[in-house]
Amino acid sequence: MKRINLDEWNLFGNWEIETEEEDAFNEEVLPHIDSLRAFAISLTGDRNRADDLVQDTLLRALRAFDSFSRGTDCRSWLFRICKNRFYDICRKKMRRPLHEDVDLSQPMAPERSWEVEKELKRIEAGADPSLELLGDRVRHAVQQLAKEFRVPLLMCDLDGLAYHEISRELDVPLGTVRSRISRARKKLRKELMEYAQENGFADRQLSAA
Repeated sequence: MKRINLDEWNLFGNWEIETEEEDAFNEEVLPHIDSLRAFAISLTGDRNRADDLVQDTLLRALRAFDSFSRGTDCRSWLFRICKNRFYDICRKKMRRPLHEDVDLSQPMAPERSWEVEKELKRIEAGADPSLELLGDRVRHAVQQLAKEFRVPLLMCDLDGLAYHEISRELDVPLGTVRSRISRARKKLRKELMEYAQENGFADRQLSAA
């Protein structure tokens, strides 16, 4: 299994840490790096800032690793650390004067205070950051879905979670998860097909067939 390059991430620094703890950290965290980075991109809107946010998240996760219960939901734990860190950055940014120099070594939200404030309000109002990874029309169609359909759909098709994982995380029966995802896909397919027909995309595809 590929290991996190700890020298590259500079997580351990000069700490005296047992190899066993390093191995445990890699074992728990490594499978979630890609989804954590995608989540960070959806929060920051920028890949470089997302990488900074991921590194900061991993550092905080490492420092708090003693409090993590092995075998529990590490992905949700990492996402919570990442989101809380992003909120902290946004709030600090909002308190800075607009003319103040920005430390580019720190992970940031958008550069102007009003942009950061708008982004923070959007997230705290319940907008799903995962939608930022989708195209405009698909994102609009997904947003029209009721939350009970939208959330499991994104967890399955965007985050790659299995039905039983979604069932456990949402605390709903497995059959309900399957039904909601199926209905969400049908609604989404219908919405996008209507859009394609309205704009002549479907007709052009049929003509070319």
